[in-house]
Amino acid sequence: MDSAITPVNIVARRPVWEALSTLFLDTDISLSREYRARILAASPYSLSELDAILADEVFPVCRWNLLAVAGEWAGFGEQWLEQRITKYLSRKLRVHFGFGRRFVHRSDEWSATKQAVEALRAIPGQPNQTLQPPSGSFR
Repeated sequence: MDSAITPVNIVARRPVWEALSTLFLDTDISLSREYRARILAASPYSLSELDAILADEVFPVCRWNLLAVAGEWAGFGEQWLEQRITKYLSRKLRVHFGFGRRFVHRSDEWSATKQAVEALRAIPGQPNQTLQPPSGSFR
């Protein structure tokens, strides 16, 4: 994944970052699967690129919520995500232990979300519409 974040790809990344961050909430994340799948299906990224964005950009800044006793359940703010992710990506030295990749490959919810993305992308004439998150699940 290209780690050079430009203003152009930040615009495309924002909704993707927000949708993928729902995988790290301390709530029933399956409830936001449809929202997440529609956002990701409308994005310009392939499934392998989405895997990389999840593992290399979102996981490093949101993973702590999986370990918190009382983690974030309402959602990570768009500005917070963008600031943390761009700061993380701008570091010259980033330590990767492979945790993000293991998370991506072992997450049942991520697998279900990818299947939903594939199904949406297979529908002819599917409009690329950005949905609002389900009320009460985050934000």
